[in-house]
Amino acid sequence: MEIHTIGGYEKVGGNMTAVEVNDEILILDMGADIEQIVELGENIEEMKTVEAIESNVVPDDSKVKKKRDNVVGIVIGHGHQDHCRGIPKLAGAYDCPIITAPYTADIIERFIENDRENVTNEIIRMEPGEVLQISNEFELELVPITHSIPHSALTVLRTNEGNVIYSLDYKLDDNPTLGEPVNYDKLKELGEEGVKVYIVDCTRADEPGKTKSESQTRDQLREILSEAYSKGRGIIVTTFSSHIARLNNIIDANDGERKIVMLGRSLKEYTEDARKNGLIDLNGIEVGSYREEVENILKDVSRNKSDYLLVTTGNQGEPNAMLSRIASNEYPYSVGVEDLIIFSSVTIPTTINELNREYLKRKLKQEGAKLELDVHSHGHAMKEDHRQMLQMLQPEIVIPAHGGREKLSACAQLAREEGISSVRISQNGGVISLD
Repeated sequence: MEIHTIGGYEKVGGNMTAVEVNDEILILDMGADIEQIVELGENIEEMKTVEAIESNVVPDDSKVKKKRDNVVGIVIGHGHQDHCRGIPKLAGAYDCPIITAPYTADIIERFIENDRENVTNEIIRMEPGEVLQISNEFELELVPITHSIPHSALTVLRTNEGNVIYSLDYKLDDNPTLGEPVNYDKLKELGEEGVKVYIVDCTRADEPGKTKSESQTRDQLREILSEAYSKGRGIIVTTFSSHIARLNNIIDANDGERKIVMLGRSLKEYTEDARKNGLIDLNGIEVGSYREEVENILKDVSRNKSDYLLVTTGNQGEPNAMLSRIASNEYPYSVGVEDLIIFSSVTIPTTINELNREYLKRKLKQEGAKLELDVHSHGHAMKEDHRQMLQMLQPEIVIPAHGGREKLSACAQLAREEGISSVRISQNGGVISLD
């Protein structure tokens, strides 16, 4: 067995791994480096594949591509861009299906449709919990897991050389607000069955404690909105467009008090995909993205701010996102004194995001707005969550992923604390050979 650590092993982003067993290869994830896209200021949809690889926007898969005839499938664990946005640029080189859960499949189809490259791979939809015999060497099971996007799954591969579990990305949420809680019995069963290799999401492995439940963020939103409504404030909430549980929690916290308006292209796209999968109810909610459409909506909203709850894109301070444009007075809506802006997110810790968000916060404060920051629960396991997962799975070998050297080292140290002596830290473009 060989593990090809193609991308996501030196920083967060651009995740791509391949498992090779007896001349058959299965690719796990095919993501993009969102930080790189933001820094370049490029539209990834218009980039050629070669340009995207050379710019480090998508992983360099050249080593695996040399063995393309051996690739039997591409499995995507969830629909975040750092795990599936590279598909329109890279998947067409492989004559094999893309296998994923239904909501993720809809997101991928949208990415393909909007891209200049022509990708025609078959997309196979697997319900979480299903098992699929992909080839002689690979049996696949998608095990439902909690994260910050619907239909997230642990990828479980059963091979003649042992089982592989790929956990990018997960948290252990006992009380999620969308989907089922973590099935600990199933995880323990996987450990009892035997795990040869565990490829683990290390994004927050260096942070002490356990990740808080999404239900706690829902309760926090209820409290904040209830108080703000009693004061008749204008209110804007900004969050991740793909975080459908969070959007549902905003709707829940509003409790019918105000008309909800969602603004921004990605909000429109992700919520439409979610609606088709029965993951969100948009009845009575107005969703706008085109400029003229948004201008007309905001003209109405600005006349009676206290009747509306605005939900916008732009939680990272992206200059072209809806909240930044509103703050720059590009639309007929002005943020006023005592208006409340709720950032239901945290800043993704990259230099460009930190600069963009600080600039946006200053602009909003200059207008007299009140800010509620970090009203959020992470989608990634923290140190004690990782410890619990390691104890349940009891893997022979741990391969840390989804982070820089510091994150990977923290995860490796934790594995050793749990008695796992074989920990393999790799780099992008590396290969780990296993007996």
